[in-house]
Amino acid sequence: MSILLNSIKSKLQKAINNLGFEGELIVEKTKSTEHADYATNFALINSKNNNMKPLVLAEEIKKELLRDKEIIKNIEIAGPGFINISIDDKELIRVVDAIIEKKDKYGESPKKNKIYNLEIISANPTGYLHIGHARNGVVGDSVRRILEFAGYEVQTEYYTNDAGNQINILAVTVFYNYLTLLKINIDKPEEMYGGDMYEEFAKILVLKFGDKYKNNKIQNNKIDNEKVHELFKQESMTYFLNIIKEQICMMDIKIDHYSSEQKMYDDNLIDKMLTLYNKIGKTYEKDNALWLKTTEFGDDKDRVLRKSDGSYTYITPDIACHDERIRRTNADKYVNFWGGDHHGYITRVRAGLALLNHKFDILDIDIIQMVRLIKDGEEYKMSKRKGTAVWMIDLLEMVGKDAIRYMLASKNPSSHMDFDLDLMVEKNSTNPVYYAQYATARSRKLMNKSNAEIKDYDNISWNVKEKEIIMHLDDLNITVENAASKRLPNIICDYIQKLAKLFHSYYGSDKIIDKENDNLTAQKMLLVKSVYQVLINTLNLIGVGIKDDM
Repeated sequence: MSILLNSIKSKLQKAINNLGFEGELIVEKTKSTEHADYATNFALINSKNNNMKPLVLAEEIKKELLRDKEIIKNIEIAGPGFINISIDDKELIRVVDAIIEKKDKYGESPKKNKIYNLEIISANPTGYLHIGHARNGVVGDSVRRILEFAGYEVQTEYYTNDAGNQINILAVTVFYNYLTLLKINIDKPEEMYGGDMYEEFAKILVLKFGDKYKNNKIQNNKIDNEKVHELFKQESMTYFLNIIKEQICMMDIKIDHYSSEQKMYDDNLIDKMLTLYNKIGKTYEKDNALWLKTTEFGDDKDRVLRKSDGSYTYITPDIACHDERIRRTNADKYVNFWGGDHHGYITRVRAGLALLNHKFDILDIDIIQMVRLIKDGEEYKMSKRKGTAVWMIDLLEMVGKDAIRYMLASKNPSSHMDFDLDLMVEKNSTNPVYYAQYATARSRKLMNKSNAEIKDYDNISWNVKEKEIIMHLDDLNITVENAASKRLPNIICDYIQKLAKLFHSYYGSDKIIDKENDNLTAQKMLLVKSVYQVLINTLNLIGVGIKDDM
């Protein structure tokens, strides 16, 4: 909780207890500090409980508060019984002192007895990560940072879709490029991936294998020799998964565990799950297919696990992987970050887990919508590496990690977003990344100019702009808790933008370093240092660095 709000709330609660009044106390920060800093509607909502009219009840509380005016500057009764309180200027120094003392721990919450397990990215190891994967990764990793700062233990996972037809297509794509590099005429397969990355990897395989496999062909969208097909599949998956891991590292995204769909098959976990479903009577045969009774947990219809041709549907290994994940770990809440096209898939997965005796609400799915890249006012679809998407590595080279992370975290993930590439190179307030980092550079510049120390704490006073900044700094922990409970990094970005705006306005209007008044300069520099520290803390929550010079 905030230092100032907690002080006012404690003061009010003591007064209410002393008077013997009953009822819930709610204290809120006012929208404008022009007339008051905090307000409570206690007298309004608890008048009947205490057999008093709201105004009379409010006046009694005011009298009790004024018996000891410590931390309180002024009290007003407004409207039908609101109690408006202005805080004493001397109390504000407590916030600044706390920031200076706690440094990177300021705003952090005490440890909580709850563990989150986050599946941050789920992608096929068939190429580079694209902008959609980047948004999932940035949002998921920012949520991880925010939850940890809010006191939770967090585990992170990457689900690798390394089984199924997409991996066969990968093997064929790489093998086609391999044969082409060997100058062997071959028709293009019906299904293959596009992009220069596959030719680049094929060059590596030519160096490794020479023309050893030049006599093999592609038939029915597979390499005609099963062993060769398997070899190219494994080589390709390993290569691209390593590339993905490198790119995740470049984006400063932390993954603790990489799970594998193929491992579900290799360890017979799917067969074991189907056997368990059958044993507890949650499956049935119909039209030569195996069905799961997902309607028992709110699904609009039962779902097929095994089709009439004996192959599994997409949901079958997915439920098995989630079941394995829950059994392997010890989390209290599991969260996946999925694209918007998976929205209709949520209930059936949760139902499948509930039928295995897991809690229905043990898994949450946070939907993350698509990103549209904009350049020169139009949608941008070009890629230096060709293919069908703009790859994350392209964006890293164009605008850098900080810009990508800030922009992708700055919008509510449930909304579609436009990522304006032109905006990222602007050096003004229209570019939120520049605006935030410019605030750290300005504050650092001031800190380098002055080492003044306060010698007279009794005569500290704050002007309107300074007070507004301190009140906002005091809100950090409340903001973090709110962002953690909603799993919304954009709440942190909104906080950063407001702090940057307040500081830039203060920097432009106030003489911060006054060589003729060391005490006043020292007081202002404490505030500057506090702003700098809180910007470090909050930018770190979304994985963005600071700039000490711009």
